[in-house]
Formats: sequence, C-alpha cells, structure tokens
Amino acid sequence: MQHVQESAIYQGDVVHQRFLPKHHKFTYSMFFFWLKLSEITDELNFINYFSVNKRSLYQFKVSDYFPYKQPQTPQELASAVKAKMQDLGASDVSGEIYFFGQVRALGIFFSPVNFYFHKPTTSDDCNWMLAEVSNTPWNERHYYLVDMYNQKDTDKQFHVSPFNPIDMQYKWQVGQPNNSFNLALSCYKSERHFTASLALKKHALSSKNMKRLVFKIPSTTLFSLIGIYWQALKLFIKRVPIYSHSPVLKEDKHNVSK
Repeated sequence: MQHVQESAIYQGDVVHQRFLPKHHKFTYSMFFFWLKLSEITDELNFINYFSVNKRSLYQFKVSDYFPYKQPQTPQELASAVKAKMQDLGASDVSGEIYFFGQVRALGIFFSPVNFYFHKPTTSDDCNWMLAEVSNTPWNERHYYLVDMYNQKDTDKQFHVSPFNPIDMQYKWQVGQPNNSFNLALSCYKSERHFTASLALKKHALSSKNMKRLVFKIPSTTLFSLIGIYWQALKLFIKRVPIYSHSPVLKEDKHNVSK
C-alpha cells in the first residue's frame, strides 16, 4: 500500500466553555486522525511520523481502543465497533467504520473520547456515531450511540469531569465529517452548564502534512493531558464545586441517542 484514499487528518480548534456555576473558557489548536479502518494495516509505513501498531512519533496502536475486546488489527477493531453499535440498537452496520480521535504520541496514549462513524455502502453520509468515553484518572470506559439522522439528548451515565455532576443530560450536535467537521457536546441540568466543541478542516494524511503539524502542534496527546490538569487547577482556584466519583460502572455500560 503506497497511499490512503479516505484516511485523513482534521485540524482546527477545540473550545471548552463553562457557563455555570462560574464562567470559564479556553481554546486549543489540535489535530485528530480520521482513519478508515478497512484501508489501514500494520504495513502502512510510507507516511513519516505515523504508523499502525509499530513504534513511531504518532502510533495508532489498536489495542488502546475497546480494551475489553482486545483488538489487535484495525479490522478487529471495526468488528468490535459494529458489535457494540448493534448491541446499542443500531441497524444497518454492514458498511465502513471510520475512527476519529487521538493516537499515541511519543509512546503515550491519552484520549478522553474516541469517535467511530459508520457509513453505509448506499450513502456518502454517516448514519451512526459511537462515542467511546474515558475518564481521568480512573481510566474507565463508557459508550454512547448517536443516530446521525435523529440526534436526541441522552442522560449522562458516566462520571467524567469532577466539576460536573452525574445527574445531567448530554445534547449532541454532530455534523457530517466532510471537508470540514463540526461537533458540539453540551451538558444540561435545567440550564446549560458546559459545552465542548470542535471546528476542524480536513487535510490529506501525508508525510508533508504530518511534518507540518508535528512542528506546528508538537504533541496533541501530551498537550491534552497537561491542559486538562492546568484548566482543572484554574477551576479549583475559581471555587467551582467538585463532585465525587460515582461508583464504578462496567466497561461496556452504554447509552443511546436515537
């Protein structure tokens, strides 16, 4: 394989904005990988700074995702994603699975949320999105399914941020990943408390673009990890209430927006 046709990079801004009980906002420039799981293999070695299951500055190590299934290849990960989508009530998952999220950087993996999109063979649009959410520092996983054609609010079932209570609702606003990609997730408890949003542009997954991004945004993984604790310190200084961690949920707990 000497090229990838549909895998890509999305680059742009990530915005976190807190409205209640105290206002707080920050913006980071980041990039994310968009990987068509059926077209990438361990033999993908022609893109500088990026590899699949092999040491590299940026490494897509398949076993970092869906740990309870322990996938070893992109194709096994795609099968695990489809099984989870069906388990949550999705229909028509015979098409392609696309990964959107963070990969290992300098051997370190940190990704608060990974997204998996399903595109049916009969359409250019994705019909399902699966969010794989993890929390720091407890390293638990939870899955939410979103019907891309009928996005409804879902009850929050999983403790993520210590600054948000668990008795909240998520409001999903997920655009189609085309030449641009926009996504917003808001937390409500009678009123909007918090919104995280992405506004991204698509770029080819190539050695040229990887080199440009490596020097422009050296490590999105480390940047995210440091940034989370830095912003948490700011919220603590602002005396934003802290909520204790809820009882541990099973790894395959889930919710559905459909």
